[in-house]
Amino acid sequence: MDRNLQQVNTILNLAKLTELDIKAESHVLEFIPQILDSKKVKLLEVNKETLEYLNSGECLFIKGTEDSHVVICSNSSTFELKEAETSNSLLLMPPLNHGKLIEETESRALRKQEVLGVYHTYYEMRHTKPKLQSLRNALAKYPYKGQDSEISEDIVGLSFTELKDITQASEEEIINRLQEMQATKVRGKWRLLDVGFLFGWVSYLDSILREKQLSLQEVTPCNVKDWMGLYDINDVTEKCISLFMEEDDDNLRWKSAAVSQLFALYLLPELRAFDSKDFFTAWQQSMPVGVTANEEHLNGVALVDYDSTPSLVKYLPEFELPEEINERLDILFRNRTKWTLQSITPYVQPLTDNNLNVAALLTKYARSSTINGVKYYSSKYIT
Repeated sequence: MDRNLQQVNTILNLAKLTELDIKAESHVLEFIPQILDSKKVKLLEVNKETLEYLNSGECLFIKGTEDSHVVICSNSSTFELKEAETSNSLLLMPPLNHGKLIEETESRALRKQEVLGVYHTYYEMRHTKPKLQSLRNALAKYPYKGQDSEISEDIVGLSFTELKDITQASEEEIINRLQEMQATKVRGKWRLLDVGFLFGWVSYLDSILREKQLSLQEVTPCNVKDWMGLYDINDVTEKCISLFMEEDDDNLRWKSAAVSQLFALYLLPELRAFDSKDFFTAWQQSMPVGVTANEEHLNGVALVDYDSTPSLVKYLPEFELPEEINERLDILFRNRTKWTLQSITPYVQPLTDNNLNVAALLTKYARSSTINGVKYYSSKYIT
């Protein structure tokens, strides 16, 4: 039934309030007959920055599969989507006149306000680390092994739109990851550069430098592009330069860690484990001139097991490990019972976010101990 001012004043008295305690305009809530189904229309709580982002005309994108948690993405960030409950009823209504929007008049007035929906749950957005492993897994189905291996004339690979659809991450995060990855566009489609191809590319350039009796520091990017033009297309050459070289005053030098890891990835997969003495010999002998193999370069790619006889180098690349922290640590601690912070960081760093860095994640999910002044991390569940 319709409310009148007398009824409103009665309610004010019950609440121990007077007309002087409220604005001149009072809202009377009216529930519409066909109220919205809360299962079909959901409420989402957003912070000020996200609200401004939406008001500017931008969109949020919900991404998820049957096997993964749902995330929601802006153009630059990824958020975990969590359902929250509230003991109070949340009412969905058109905008209300409140505060300064209500005119200061002496006469009292009632305004009807329709209630479109009643909710006891809503969704929260929590900033989270993007799920980027699916990006590599998808591209791995289309390895690029060089133009001589492209038998079919069909264009294979994935478009950027397809990558966005299958990756639980924002557009900006996907672009940044593609720049870091051993991936590039070939004939307009994204492909993952094969490890064997990359090894051959670096080795071929090294053979040219040896033949010309030059170090990489003595040549420019233009020199490299000219020499490698016969080896493969320019886009691939530019990607290889960015992956394995640093530019300094138009001259180049090898990124030792990146080259060392590439050569380790090339040498190890067939056997999965390698006698450490034989491995370090073969590893160093295969390196380009000017690159020195360092055991620290294996971090995130392989580990050295000094407890076995003989000691072994084991293939353990970070990109093959699960993205769930407990599952990843379980595999790591089964391969090595104690890890230093330096050696475990490449395996844990990809799982960190703005709230938890590597040390904080390990404090939460692992056990620490100090031996001879060195801090180690081990499984929480091993006594």
